[in-house]
Amino acid sequence: MQIVMSFQRLKVNVGIKVIADLVDGECIFSAALMDADGFTIERTSNQFKPTAMNEILDLNPDSELITVVGEESTIIISKLETGHSIVIQCPNDGNLGKARLKLSKAKIAILPFL
Repeated sequence: MQIVMSFQRLKVNVGIKVIADLVDGECIFSAALMDADGFTIERTSNQFKPTAMNEILDLNPDSELITVVGEESTIIISKLETGHSIVIQCPNDGNLGKARLKLSKAKIAILPFL
């Protein structure tokens, strides 16, 4: 029983690390993982509120990648096949191509841990 619980804790910690590793301070300021119901599972900043993006996700149910350019930052939402979403916050003058590349790698890396 303890081995199973330790494995589950390890599994959660690795998933959290995948999200935390997205943030580089250069092209990604904040990152979050949301479940299929739109609740935040993990986020790298308390100021980052990805659940505000739920309405945008509802408007675009078939889109796998959604980009929202705001006054202060750009938000990129990537839907996973499990129903989860990874949300990143980028500076408007940042390298969005690099941010999207990191996001696509994180999508693949996190799937075994969901």
